[in-house]
Amino acid sequence: KRSEGAIETTFALVDVIKKAYPPKALSKKGHPAKQTFQALRIAVNHELDSLETFLAKFEDYLKPGGRLVIITFHSLEDRLVKKCFQRLTKEEVDKRIYIAPADIKKPEFKLLNRKVIIADDDEINANPRSKSAKLRGIEKEL
Repeated sequence: KRSEGAIETTFALVDVIKKAYPPKALSKKGHPAKQTFQALRIAVNHELDSLETFLAKFEDYLKPGGRLVIITFHSLEDRLVKKCFQRLTKEEVDKRIYIAPADIKKPEFKLLNRKVIIADDDEINANPRSKSAKLRGIEKEL
């Protein structure tokens, strides 16, 4: 399509995206260009880079007993948060030596919820945007 001329409007990009989809995929629920525009927004705003920077630094600023709660709206964000929280709450064991209770380094953080919290049906009906939201929390030990 670009060989015919520049794609100058969002409507033109939507047409290109719709033509790239097979007819069966177009009949599915949701707008076919939704993920494309989401990916463009994430890339242009450097959203994942900003989140990674925040996750690398927040633990230095959280006081003992302090809590951090993050709501994510897509799987790329959620995976970053989940992996960070897992790393911070995992007991560290030096596997090269005999594992005695004294050899286990207790984590500085604990998860506030074992399973991710998602919106229930009532919340989704009241606020359809909450359908993709996932909430995770962590607390710095005293």
